[in-house]
Amino acid sequence: MNLLELVEELEDLTETSSQIPLTGKVMIDRDELLEIINEMRNEIPTEVREAKQISTDRDTIIDNAKKEADNIIQGARSHAEEIISQDELVLQANKRADEILKSSNEESTRIREGARDYADSLLENTQKNLADIIKTLNENRQELRG
Repeated sequence: MNLLELVEELEDLTETSSQIPLTGKVMIDRDELLEIINEMRNEIPTEVREAKQISTDRDTIIDNAKKEADNIIQGARSHAEEIISQDELVLQANKRADEILKSSNEESTRIREGARDYADSLLENTQKNLADIIKTLNENRQELRG
């Protein structure tokens, strides 16, 4: 069971427990409550591991984008050097090399920004999910304290 399902189970337990008349409080089976809390405690590291994995993936995506950009630039330089070595095409080679380098730099920048945006989006979603979980847990704890 994931953490959100456990929170829902805790909420169901609270809603279905016997109510103490005139107090608005409920009687909850201690063992059942402690079992759910223990499962939640065991589930939290999974959520944290997922957040760490997203962070690791972000770094990998950025590193791969940098390597790809470097390869594109190196390929452009190699291509430019080949063209320059041919006497007849020196002027055309310089112009084409500049275009390739400019295009490579633009593509490199796009790849880096895209990878950074993607990683940021993943981290933002994870942060929102964790914030919602914490909010729900706090609300449930407040209800239990009644």
